[in-house]
Amino acid sequence: MFKNFKGQLNLNSILDYVQTPIENYPDASTFRQSIYVVEAGLICIFSYLWLEYTQMDGLFKSVYPIIIATIIIISQYLVVEFGGRLIYKHWQPFKINIGKFWGISFVGVFFGFTMVYFNAQCIGIEKLYPDIFYFYTEHPAPLPSRLAVFYKIILIPWMVATFLLTQGVLKKQLEKELAEIKQINDKLEKKKQEILPENKPVYIEEPISKDEDEKKSTHFETTSEDGFKKIAFIDIYYIAVKDHYCQLVINKEGELHKELLRLSLKQAMAKLPSDYFVQVHRSYTINLQHVLKINKKGQAFQLLIRGTNDFIPASRHRAQEFLPKIKKILG
Repeated sequence: MFKNFKGQLNLNSILDYVQTPIENYPDASTFRQSIYVVEAGLICIFSYLWLEYTQMDGLFKSVYPIIIATIIIISQYLVVEFGGRLIYKHWQPFKINIGKFWGISFVGVFFGFTMVYFNAQCIGIEKLYPDIFYFYTEHPAPLPSRLAVFYKIILIPWMVATFLLTQGVLKKQLEKELAEIKQINDKLEKKKQEILPENKPVYIEEPISKDEDEKKSTHFETTSEDGFKKIAFIDIYYIAVKDHYCQLVINKEGELHKELLRLSLKQAMAKLPSDYFVQVHRSYTINLQHVLKINKKGQAFQLLIRGTNDFIPASRHRAQEFLPKIKKILG
């Protein structure tokens, strides 16, 4: 198990993780609210153990962890929940992914830490909680040491809670995606019975929008060392990045052919209709009309391409873009 986990923990997996969109955020959910309770409990435990280590008196050890946890969680909740709604209200196109959620959550925790630390040094605190005031003004431990310990008792619980939260979100989204993939694979299996020989793929008639039709017509046009080239969209299986080139894998007179072009994937995408061609990985763009099957591979997916028998990797965070388009093509 550990070996498999270690194998998945690479740069691509991390990038895929942080770029995965969070559906329904910032709508509150029972699961997300329950994580705040878990985090508050962990902060209380870590704070109590820290105060036990510093040999503070019993009342201080009992009261202060609760004060810390309450302020931190309230501050974090205000930033993550209400701040998220404010972002969505004023910046609708701004999509929240896992990485951005970690950032917003950290802002909430840091805000709570600032509230705890500076309020503990206010003059009024001396009358209410003299032990707290003493700890932050006259305690022999140097300031950097106190700050470092305080970060530990807050950041570790926050990281654990946020990781559990994001894993729960990913699990729910994965269940939804797998259900969609099953439906798509069932439809693709039925389409197999109606398909012509593999070297002559079926073109699924789906009208392209007028603007896109005028802009891109029905052919991919480019210039190479061999001169001007014009390739029908339907003949393109997929495009792969090869060093500074784009490799077009195409159907050429019934045979598989690879064409190297000196242009970027972004430039190639600009010449293709977005109804059918989608970038599913940082190095691959595919023609959705030629997808035969979708498999789950680790934390990501693989797409089997008709006419090539190639399995193209597809990132998790791009699934919300290509799955609906495949369903639309299949009707």
